[in-house]
Amino acid sequence: MPLLRRAATALFATLAAAAILCVAPPARATTYSTDFTDLWFNPSESGWGVNVIQQYNTMFVTLFVYGTDTAPRWFVAPDVEPSPAGSQNVFSGQLFQTTGPSFTATSFDTNAVTKTVVGTITFTFDSTTTGTLQYTVNGVPVTKRISRQTWRENVLTGNYLGGLTATGTNCGGGVANGNILIFQTLAVQHSGGQATMNVSFVNGQGQDSRCTFSGPYTQAGKLGSITGSWSCTVAGAASNAGAFTLSSIQAGTTGFSGRFHGNDQFCTYDGQFGGVRDVPTP
Repeated sequence: MPLLRRAATALFATLAAAAILCVAPPARATTYSTDFTDLWFNPSESGWGVNVIQQYNTMFVTLFVYGTDTAPRWFVAPDVEPSPAGSQNVFSGQLFQTTGPSFTATSFDTNAVTKTVVGTITFTFDSTTTGTLQYTVNGVPVTKRISRQTWRENVLTGNYLGGLTATGTNCGGGVANGNILIFQTLAVQHSGGQATMNVSFVNGQGQDSRCTFSGPYTQAGKLGSITGSWSCTVAGAASNAGAFTLSSIQAGTTGFSGRFHGNDQFCTYDGQFGGVRDVPTP
């Protein structure tokens, strides 16, 4: 499979990598939408929160709050789904209160577990990292602004097989719109809140080529983002350059991936950026 499917800029027509790799960047954790799995809270109201676990288009939600007596209350919503069907950012479901055996019980009797519908819960996400939570408990409505809670930053440093796949639009200077793929070896250095990503490959003319993407890294819950600048060289000579944002970055032991938006002197690009972690060299 050619590593350049269709040239989108003069750069990518030149930077077409040899057809030696067919590995794609890893997909996001859910194929349905943005993965909203995380611990969510209101930053100005520390002490309560809501856990969201999303699998495809269904969420399992646990809400930990306090009652009118200030004692802890735990509510659960096991089937929170798109509302209306097909929605990418609004999810609703029934909210339950449960009772069960004490944690001190020698064995857990599932027959002793009860659940009572106390209301509904709805999430309306206005970005990948923020949204509005609305729920009712026994007729009492509550509305809260929420965001992902962050306590530790991921580290992307490593060697990968990967790069950029995107569509070029609004192209000028005699360059046609089209799909591009810059992909081979990807080396990432990430420390002190700064990330630098180098995609190195050999173009169709056998020339060593490199594109470097760098900028500050920020974390929001499980998702990271990088906003900065990028530039490329062909056989050591400067070529295209511009700005980019890599958002919704999810990282794991096997690799990382994120949504790419950027531009250069020719086109605007939207697509994916990421890589599969390379095995150590013996």
